[in-house]
Amino acid sequence: MAELTERAASLGAALEEARAEAEAGALIDLAGLQDSVARLCAEAEGMPHDEARALLGPLGDLVAALDPLAASLADQQAKREQSIAAALAGRDDPHTARQRAAAAYGRTGPARTDELP
Repeated sequence: MAELTERAASLGAALEEARAEAEAGALIDLAGLQDSVARLCAEAEGMPHDEARALLGPLGDLVAALDPLAASLADQQAKREQSIAAALAGRDDPHTARQRAAAAYGRTGPARTDELP
């Protein structure tokens, strides 16, 4: 049972990390999450009832971590759609312009795109 509790905590930490990355604008990969959660739940269902009851807290924490992640992903998608709409309308997106400027000034050496072969 300790292993299942640790796996639930590990999945919760992974969801929290994914939320933070999504809020920072990074694309995240949630491949395998559903399978990991399904295996965890199947193993919990196979446990004696009294032992499985001890997993309610860690599994509840895991479920609670999904709402903030979903909100961050929805916000990220909305921002991307706004950026695309601005680009299609011919307007500069200030967020994207800041990123391009930061990337250009943060480069070292001749890594400018006009110098590519």
